[in-house]
Amino acid sequence: MATVFCLLSTGVTWRPVGAAVNSGDLTLTAQNFHIYTSGNLRFVFGIKSDALVKELTADSTAFFRVTLGQRITTGEKQVQEIYAKPELFSATDSVDLSLREVTRRADGQFEVIALSTDIPSGTRRIEFDGPGIYPVRVEIVVGTTTRAALTTFVNRFDPSRETKPMPINIVAALDAPITLRPDGSRRIDSATRTKIEKIISLLKLNAAKVTVQISPELIEGLSKSVDPIDQSLLVQLVAALSEVPLVTTTYIRFDPSAASANDQIDEFNSLLERGTTTWQQVSPSSKIINSVWIARDPIDQKGLDLLAESGVRSIVMLPNSSAVLGEFDNAARPYRLQSKDKAATVDLALHLVDKSYVTQLSSPNNDTFAAATFLSAQILAQRNQVENEGGTSALRRVVLTSSDGSIVNPNLLRETVLILSRVPQQVVMRTLGNLPAPRLDAYMPSLPPVDAANLAQRKTIVETLRTDIDKLNTTIAADANVWREWDELLLVMSSDSMTSTEREEFILATRDQLKKIRQSVTLQSGTTFTLGSRESELRLDLQNSSDFAMTVQVKVASPKLRFSKDTATVEIAANSSKELVVNVVALANGLFPVEVRIFTADGLSQLGRKIEVSARVNALAGLGQIVSGVALLLLATWWVAHIRRKFRKKISKNHPVLRSKL
Repeated sequence: MATVFCLLSTGVTWRPVGAAVNSGDLTLTAQNFHIYTSGNLRFVFGIKSDALVKELTADSTAFFRVTLGQRITTGEKQVQEIYAKPELFSATDSVDLSLREVTRRADGQFEVIALSTDIPSGTRRIEFDGPGIYPVRVEIVVGTTTRAALTTFVNRFDPSRETKPMPINIVAALDAPITLRPDGSRRIDSATRTKIEKIISLLKLNAAKVTVQISPELIEGLSKSVDPIDQSLLVQLVAALSEVPLVTTTYIRFDPSAASANDQIDEFNSLLERGTTTWQQVSPSSKIINSVWIARDPIDQKGLDLLAESGVRSIVMLPNSSAVLGEFDNAARPYRLQSKDKAATVDLALHLVDKSYVTQLSSPNNDTFAAATFLSAQILAQRNQVENEGGTSALRRVVLTSSDGSIVNPNLLRETVLILSRVPQQVVMRTLGNLPAPRLDAYMPSLPPVDAANLAQRKTIVETLRTDIDKLNTTIAADANVWREWDELLLVMSSDSMTSTEREEFILATRDQLKKIRQSVTLQSGTTFTLGSRESELRLDLQNSSDFAMTVQVKVASPKLRFSKDTATVEIAANSSKELVVNVVALANGLFPVEVRIFTADGLSQLGRKIEVSARVNALAGLGQIVSGVALLLLATWWVAHIRRKFRKKISKNHPVLRSKL
């Protein structure tokens, strides 16, 4: 008790040797975080250094010290400061335990139990100053030297005290790179697979406490991937999502503020609808939440208005989205936003991801239990601060996620949920389903203007490609798979997550595909056809090298041939050929060029280049003789007539009557 008295009377500041939470030699593996008024402190930790273990067990002056720090009064920031700066730890009470009073477990770990009380007892008990969050140090002391130490926290809790729980949301949001490739295949990178595996792991551990949002394009990519790994992930994911609320989003990433600024509201709503439809197809048993928007990018007033018109009533801002709002005094306090349109004014609840926890949730941590204890202490300290300042904890909401919404350490979240679930009087785990309407007295921050992307060029590119593609709508059947493939390509080209280089790759690939298709129906150029009679047939062997049937219009022309019909519509099966027979009348003998042009079925757009073939006509010999004979006959007739006219003129000149008049 002398030690306790000394610490209390002098206000000694504890100065540890080593790191704040884990000196490197000590690893906390278990503790009773919630200490009821009748409970004791229990810690289980391992010692990594064999030399330290040997020294501890061999030196009779070695002992364990459990030290209680001052109660946390200023919220989670104070917890973080003590964690980061051990010198800020201010001891209030302690108890020393000899090696004989500590249990050495079969696995080599040490179990330390310190009795506690809220009432001064004059015995070897840690004395608490009422309910609250307290820092605790566990030290190994040899003689007068602290050889190793670790810091943890405990929640002194009175279950008989009436309290109101603060809601906590865990959000798992995954926005992955576009899975569709320019050639129509699907590819999921290894980083995305790892993130999916961590979401599955978290949901298997505690699905009821998590709200999920995953890019619909990624889900469709998994369903269409031919890789067995992706198929297995999809099966596991769908099973884990069977009863998990899903926050819908646009099929591909599409900023509502940019959509509104660029007059692409219809495109945004279409992508939003497709996103919901995709989810319903892949995971029909899941509960789709359309009233919540998880914002990754800043939102301005026009973007907010678009979301409100789309049915959104609650907005969860990830750190990058809320950065433009500045620093708030408390991210867990109630906030609201307001949208005004021609019809009515709509209030939307605003929930901010608490930046205090983002760094911890965004970093991997091997010492999972200690990290979960530290995180739980911060959350409860934040809750206590709300009550201490006269607020209502039930009206506040803490949203836990990483910087980008992905799950980095599912075990950390699992341990945190397990710890916090043991005090439902203080906190309650919720999902983003059925969020309450915002309070009218909630603080309403202003949304500053954002530098929305100019989507005009992107829109023009997509529209131009769409126009070129639509030219084939009479040539390629509407149920051909290529139409769906083109629709998907054009969709992903509108994604905010696609770089200019990636978009250009898609554009070039699509244009190359269109060019190949437009040139897929052809006729061997340079072919010579021999016509055996004046009236004959021109047989054109049309080849279709595409994977789908094509209906084309064929036009033929020649200066020395007359066609009974110079235009014909032909349907050619996929990867096949079809003979087109054209009736022709030869006008002369010789070798004559024939132009063949292939058009879309409506005749409005030429497919490929003109094709030149030749027609050899040798069938007009008899006809030439007749023509020659007729010509000779005409010449002879003219000659005879000429001689007769000349003879009559001579006779007239020698007539007696004519001579007498002369």
